[in-house]
Amino acid sequence: MTRNMMTAAVAILLATTGCVEAEPKANAAADGPAMAAYFDCVRDGGVAISAHRAVSAMDQPENSVSAIEATGRAIPNAILELDAALTRDGHLVLMHDETMRRTTTGRGRVGDLTLAQIKRARLKASNGARTNEAVPTLGEALDAAGRVGAIASIDLKPAKGGSTTELARAVIDQVRRSGAASRVILITYTPEDARAVAAMAPEMMISAGVNSVRGLEGLNTAQILAWTGTREERPALWRALKARGVEVQFGTLGAEGVRRDDLYAADGDVSEYRDLFRQGVTVIATDTPLAVKSVLEAEVAKAATCARPR
Repeated sequence: MTRNMMTAAVAILLATTGCVEAEPKANAAADGPAMAAYFDCVRDGGVAISAHRAVSAMDQPENSVSAIEATGRAIPNAILELDAALTRDGHLVLMHDETMRRTTTGRGRVGDLTLAQIKRARLKASNGARTNEAVPTLGEALDAAGRVGAIASIDLKPAKGGSTTELARAVIDQVRRSGAASRVILITYTPEDARAVAAMAPEMMISAGVNSVRGLEGLNTAQILAWTGTREERPALWRALKARGVEVQFGTLGAEGVRRDDLYAADGDVSEYRDLFRQGVTVIATDTPLAVKSVLEAEVAKAATCARPR
């Protein structure tokens, strides 16, 4: 067999085996996360609802498996905002506060307790009622989100004195072990953190705080969901971001009585959620996800037709 014939034979062999898959995968990571195309589709006439701490009803504990499953079943392709924290012995659990007091029957700082100690506490529902549910690990939460087809949006805000980088590395490692990279968003707060986390996890979507299109510098826009705050509607910024192909997030959540969820509901008409959609918001982050769904049901259904990696 001549050299040219051998070369042709090798080419045919590679083309008919799985060996050539490695290069497309590497290129896909460079171009953006697998979920980027899904959000591009949602941006074109749909809307995504992000449930703050995964809660959709007051009898659910925040950051709990029960809330994850209930909200994920109620809202197609729900985004569930979750708070990750490191225990003293290096495990990741879901907990918003630095201490156990508000949301569980336990006491003490999460970072001072072992996983076993934290697991002995019981969660309190959002209405304050005691439940029989334990604090979940991040791995357990990711598994629960996967069961109901939800997207986990993981807050990378470290405990006081902690390191964002350390927390991010631990979360990214767990997401990869759980096989959940294609259904996770990593939440960052500064441009520096967004760039660092994006570099650590190029296959995952990143939520980045953005006050102008200049905030996108140094970032792969295919990987970015732009967080534009909770304080005021900013349609000019939203249009500029959308023109750059970046999905806009806006939060109606916050302190009870002053959050936009409550202000919108004060007159018994929450049609303001539709105004947000019309002005270019793709992801509405809310404490009342079912109210948002009631106003934008057709847009939620439209988003549910978009193909998502699993």
